[in-house]
Amino acid sequence: MKVVNIDALDSLVEKIERLNVIEFVLDIVRPLERDYYYHLGIVANGFHWTKNPSSSLPVSPIWKLEHTTGYENIAHFIHTVPVYLRNSSPERKPDERCIIDLLGAYHSNLTGNGPYIELYLSAIDEECHDNEEHFKWLFTKVLLHELGHATMDIFNYEHYQSATEKVSYHTDFGKWREESMANAIALRIIKESGDKKFYAYSKRFMKSQPAEYALGVLMEGFRYWDLQSVMDGKAYGVDQTLQYEWLAYVQGKPTAKGLQEWNKRLIK
Repeated sequence: MKVVNIDALDSLVEKIERLNVIEFVLDIVRPLERDYYYHLGIVANGFHWTKNPSSSLPVSPIWKLEHTTGYENIAHFIHTVPVYLRNSSPERKPDERCIIDLLGAYHSNLTGNGPYIELYLSAIDEECHDNEEHFKWLFTKVLLHELGHATMDIFNYEHYQSATEKVSYHTDFGKWREESMANAIALRIIKESGDKKFYAYSKRFMKSQPAEYALGVLMEGFRYWDLQSVMDGKAYGVDQTLQYEWLAYVQGKPTAKGLQEWNKRLIK
């Protein structure tokens, strides 16, 4: 796992070290690794705490997904997509209220620098109101959420050999689909870790988020092929009428069963 501090407060980086947050993240993900790493002989290569404002952090090759059959791919990405610790979002404007992903962000590899994740430590810390256990949990939840974005992005790029999404994230449909699925992936991982207190906290937190994020709680049971169905829609396009109908459904009173049925409709 590659972690580098870009401009986060030293006190928050020290808190991460003192609370063994990175070790906690790896413990949560470890059940998903199963025997895969033992077969490949892969060893996590430690942490990078030095301040380095450049983008020169070494990036491991992104592993292919075609040989995976489940959530193991999230465990793969945690050792290949670097994590940059930031004080706050560099895109944030003081007078802007509606901001996407205040706590973290995933950046795709479309710029040629390789994909990476940013976590905004001051925002995470403020959200936790000096509760150190909540800080550890929220840091981990946000990181897993952004890894969910990474999985969807890289799956699309590798499976379809195309860096162009036909369903843009910046449409209402694309945003609701991606944010809900990223939360669903994170919640499923947390549940499978067996940490019941962390799971209960994450579920409560997600329900308190904007509706497009909170929707992910109903999608918790979705697994790998449901993840593929999200990307099928992005690669091949989803009829605009269906997009509006799906949005009307999820903005009403959706159910887990109803969402599963809708996935089938969206990829026909």
